[in-house]
Formats: sequence, C-alpha cells, structure tokens
Amino acid sequence: MRTLTAGLIFLLLSVTALVAQQVPAAQPYDAPDAYEIYSLLLPHEESYGFAEGTLMIQENTVAEDVSGACLKSNDAKRFRGAIAGYNRIYNKNWLLQRQFQISKSYRLVGDNVISSLPDRPQTAASYVSLSPVGFNHDRTQAIVFVRSSCGGLCGSWRFHILERVHGKWNEARVPMCVGAS
Repeated sequence: MRTLTAGLIFLLLSVTALVAQQVPAAQPYDAPDAYEIYSLLLPHEESYGFAEGTLMIQENTVAEDVSGACLKSNDAKRFRGAIAGYNRIYNKNWLLQRQFQISKSYRLVGDNVISSLPDRPQTAASYVSLSPVGFNHDRTQAIVFVRSSCGGLCGSWRFHILERVHGKWNEARVPMCVGAS
C-alpha cells in the first residue's frame, strides 16, 4: 500500500512539474507606446461606455491570431512590419501594468474575476481584453487586438491598425473583419 501511495504522489508531482513548465509565468508588459495606443482606443470601446464607474481590464494579454483580421493582401503588405512584430509577441504571457491614461477609473483583473462575472444582461459587468501591440521596426506602425465584453452575448472584437504621423498615433483606414454580438 505504501508503495502504491508513494508511486501516486510521485506521479502527481511529476505531472504538476510538467504542467508548470509548459505555462511560463507572465512577464510585466512595459511598453510606453503600447499604453499610448491602448489609451487612444479604449474610450471608443463598447465596454468603456457600458462600464458603470470603473472599467475592468483583463490583466493578462490575450493571444489572437492576426489571420482573424481578414486583411487584404495589399494592406497586409503595407503593414507587414507591424504584423511581423505582433506575430513575435502575441502568444507570450504578458501582464498589463497600470500605465493607461484614460479619463475613466479602471481596474486590472485576473482571469478568476473575469470567469466569475455574471453574464445576464441585467447584472452583467463590462470588461475589455487586449493583446500586446505589435510594432514595425521603426515603431511607426502598430497592430493590436481588442475584445470588449458587456455580458452574455453582448460584445465585440477586432484588430486595430495604427500609424504614427507627426508623432501622434492614428487609426489607419483599413478594411478588416469585426465581430459583434
């Protein structure tokens, strides 16, 4: 019996160690240009308007494949540097920091808070999830994924492509796929 118990404990510890190795710890996401872009985009998001009082922002970045942007080939070529930058970092585990410059108060919340939010429209809570921002080499183009949730089936998602013109970030007029419910 002791041999069986010891074997089970060893197996459990081995599996736990293997799982821990597969999920790298979140690294702080400290990219001032990224927070400038987030701060530009957030006030236009659905969840920003629905959030009563404090906006909840998911603290871990989300990993969304850029193929979901549905870019036309000429636009993909034009922004290939930013897309390449995005593809290098989007699936890493990043932890957002309190560097947003928005007029609404906000709270960074973990997955445990997000998963416990009510999803009935009358009691639903709004939150936003963000990918890391992909930049081209000279940091004049950027791409980011934003998901806005207002509870239940209410929400939207899309990629945003931006260009820095005269030192200021502006959203590029590029046709892309947008999801909404």
